[in-house]
Amino acid sequence: MSKVVIVGSGNVGSCTAQTLALRGQFGDVVLVDKRAARAHAEADDLMCALPRMGSHGVVRAGAYEDCADADAVVICAAAPARLGQTRNDMFLKNAQIVRDVVDSVEQVGFAGLYVMVSNPVDLLAHLVTHELGIPADRVVGTGTVLDTLRLEDCARGRFGTERDVIALALGEHGEGLVVDWGSTLVDGRPVPDEDREPLRRAAIDSAYDIMKGKGSTSYGIAYAVSLILESWSSRDGRLLPLSVPAGGEFGIGDMTLSLPASFDCDGVPRIARVSLDASTVERLGEVAGEMAEFYRCATSDE
Repeated sequence: MSKVVIVGSGNVGSCTAQTLALRGQFGDVVLVDKRAARAHAEADDLMCALPRMGSHGVVRAGAYEDCADADAVVICAAAPARLGQTRNDMFLKNAQIVRDVVDSVEQVGFAGLYVMVSNPVDLLAHLVTHELGIPADRVVGTGTVLDTLRLEDCARGRFGTERDVIALALGEHGEGLVVDWGSTLVDGRPVPDEDREPLRRAAIDSAYDIMKGKGSTSYGIAYAVSLILESWSSRDGRLLPLSVPAGGEFGIGDMTLSLPASFDCDGVPRIARVSLDASTVERLGEVAGEMAEFYRCATSDE
């Protein structure tokens, strides 16, 4: 039976459990949380509904020992997000949480794929490989998968809901979002120049709008996790903008950010050799440099 462990059973973790179970991706979905009562409550609540909705999977509360034979571990554990927080605020609070989680998971002999969801996702994925020493072939972050979905939605809102939209957002999840406009098309045509920055900004701001209204995002990111794990388990080779460490690709070295990637036949994330606009490559280099400097300063101050 396929098994996934979700660490953190708050809004994101519980929504992810529901999505994975409803889509039938894992037979055993385990919620782990330092608040054991919360994990049990979420699992019990979900299992009241899921079987009646056609799901054959089981969502249950568990412990880190469940990671020993898990196929994947999804890290959703994080300090509560608040409007107005800076990247620095989120990183400093969540870095120690991630260190503790990974240490606990590794102690039981986990050998599968880590999916980083907690924010700032790109920087925390970098921490897992750069500081904690987990091999890069076992780590991905959700990157800008959600940003890409939001960009598509914003384009449909601008040009019409029936339009065929494909998009590719890269860079950093959040303010450092980089859109490859050569890969972002509406009915097969390029987006007009005057609409490009407003659409990029709208994709970023949509997260803030959701947080203002409900305190956090959950459903969209849960679906993004589902897409990533679906591609990983099926080895279908689809292109996704994942948080992966660059090793010279696009002129970027020693930084983890959202780049076009796919899973190979062994389930290893690989940066895809795709053609990006020259302006995209230039901006990706700038964003990677800014992120690397931030990471250096933030970790040296701890």
